[in-house]
Amino acid sequence: MKRTAYEKTRINLLPAKDKNRIAKRRKNLVIILIITVYLIFIVLMDFASVLSNNYKRAYISKLNQRLTMLKTKNILNETFESAIGKRKILLKDIRKKIKVIENLKKLKVRWNKKIAEIVTAAPNGVWMSGLLLQKGVITINGNSVSLSGISAYINNLKKTNLFVKITLQEVGRKTVNGNTFYSFDLQAVLNIPYIDLKSAGGEKK
Repeated sequence: MKRTAYEKTRINLLPAKDKNRIAKRRKNLVIILIITVYLIFIVLMDFASVLSNNYKRAYISKLNQRLTMLKTKNILNETFESAIGKRKILLKDIRKKIKVIENLKKLKVRWNKKIAEIVTAAPNGVWMSGLLLQKGVITINGNSVSLSGISAYINNLKKTNLFVKITLQEVGRKTVNGNTFYSFDLQAVLNIPYIDLKSAGGEKK
C-alpha cells in the first residue's frame, strides 16, 4: 500500500540506553514519591496519636479532679451528718440533766432556754461534744472545721449575756482523711445576777 504525501513517519531518535535511563529515572521518582507519601502518612498518624493521647490524659485528669472533689464533699457531708447526730444525742442528754439542775434552789434558772441559747450560738461548722456545769462555771467541749468558727462561737456566746467571762482553755488540731478539724475547750463563768433577774422577774420584752 502506497503512503500518501500527508502521512508522516515517526522516528525515535533516542538511543536504547537513554530510553532505559529515562524509564529507570521515572521508576525511581515513583518509588521516591510513594516513600514520601508513606512517611508523611506515618508522621500524620503519629501526630494524631499524640493529640489523642494528650486529650485522653487531660480528660482523665479532669475525671480525677472531679473524683477528688466528690470524695472531699462526701467526707464533709459525713462529718456534718455525724456532728448533727452527736448534737441531737447531746441535746437529749442535756434535757435529762436539766431536771437535776432545776432542783438547785439557789439558781432559779430556766435552764432549758439557757442551754438552748448556748447550743444555738454555735455557727455553721461548729458543734458541741460535751457540757459540764460546776459551781457557776460551764465547761464547753466542741469541734470546729476552722479556727475562725471557734472565734465566732465565743463572740456569739458573749452576746447572750449569760457569762461574765469566757476563756478558751485549749485548742487541738486533728486531720481525718486529709481534712483538718479543731477540738476546743471553753470555760464560761455564769452571770448569776443577770440569770436570777431574768428568771425571777420574767424576761422583759
